[in-house]
Amino acid sequence: MAQSNAQRADNESAQPGNRPAAKFKHGGIEMTVWPNQTESGTMFNTTISNSYKDDKSGEWKPTSSFSPTDLLVVAELSRQAFAEITKLKQQGRPAK
Repeated sequence: MAQSNAQRADNESAQPGNRPAAKFKHGGIEMTVWPNQTESGTMFNTTISNSYKDDKSGEWKPTSSFSPTDLLVVAELSRQAFAEITKLKQQGRPAK
């Protein structure tokens, strides 16, 4: 079975034993938020993937292309990821 674009992105971005902090998906587009431990504390990065269903085979296939309407989805998923990262950073701060 072919590995999905999202799975490849997960494998490429993840530190050993690292799990996504959040995932946001709409159709074939997925944005993943990754925590990365640094000397300065937890930093967050994102990966974005896109896939489409092949009409002939019926299989989902990865693509690095985005249509003009996909860009609106990318923008919305980016907004959601930004809000989640902001929330996660606030949770990691010591209480005053």
